[in-house]
Amino acid sequence: MYEKVVLTFIFVFLLIISYSIFMGTLDIRSYFFPHLKSPTLEPAPCSPDPPLRVYMYDLPRRFNVEMITHRTASESPVTVKDWPPWPDNWGLKKQHSVEYWMMGSLLHEGEDGESREAVRVFDPEFADAFFVPFFSSLSFNSHGHTMTDPATEIDRQLQVDVMEFLTKSKYWQRSRGRDHIFPMTHPNAFRFLRNQVNDTIQVVVDFGRYPKGMSNLNKDVVSPYVHVVDSFTDDEPEDPYEARSTLLFFRGRTFRKDEGIVRAKLTKILSGYSDVHYERSVATGENIKASFTPDLTREHSFH
Repeated sequence: MYEKVVLTFIFVFLLIISYSIFMGTLDIRSYFFPHLKSPTLEPAPCSPDPPLRVYMYDLPRRFNVEMITHRTASESPVTVKDWPPWPDNWGLKKQHSVEYWMMGSLLHEGEDGESREAVRVFDPEFADAFFVPFFSSLSFNSHGHTMTDPATEIDRQLQVDVMEFLTKSKYWQRSRGRDHIFPMTHPNAFRFLRNQVNDTIQVVVDFGRYPKGMSNLNKDVVSPYVHVVDSFTDDEPEDPYEARSTLLFFRGRTFRKDEGIVRAKLTKILSGYSDVHYERSVATGENIKASFTPDLTREHSFH
């Protein structure tokens, strides 16, 4: 009986020693050979993460750039050669134009050696994610943004058509859209068929009008608004920060979703500072033009 206990103890002890050596928690050489130092291993440099491989569906132009060019309908997808520039006089529409810049980035392959976070692949079998180039925000702004006029039917039909196209795709069927990316930066974008894209990766600017089951931080991406006022670049080259008398500039709505809790708190925090301009305003075309005046633009740091 005593021998069995001893053997059991020895077995467990050897098992623990072996496990410790295997896991690297015990350096057996330093114990028996204290003068033998283990070589110091330099940590291997972290290799950059490979770019995200994105497959972009070839949708007809009526789903995207035709809303910009207003040319005759074409069933062929847009290419980098006929990619249209963003109109200079579109004011507030630019605020929700992330969809335009994302699609343009995938179309333009970049210069040789340029580091990119996402690259377009033309074989969907090699894709990590699938980009749906439907300008849902621009569709809402272009087709019945009052939500009551007859043009709203165009926006609804585009949503119906794009979902009919996607549901026929085996890649949509394979994941039920969970690896598909939808830019929806306008809160009313894709409003007719939102329940059909709950599982997709949505690019939004906030979660103000969406239930948690539809849009949340577990699966979606929050992007900043595209600035409707150009950045001021004519700074004093020697000391650009000292040349400005305004640290922070904000002109916009100070009372918004959820009773404006966040912006109301910012108003209290930022009040009383001479180098902070925090003004309540509405983003109309006239106010946007006023922001380009020399005095305001020179002090414009944040909008």
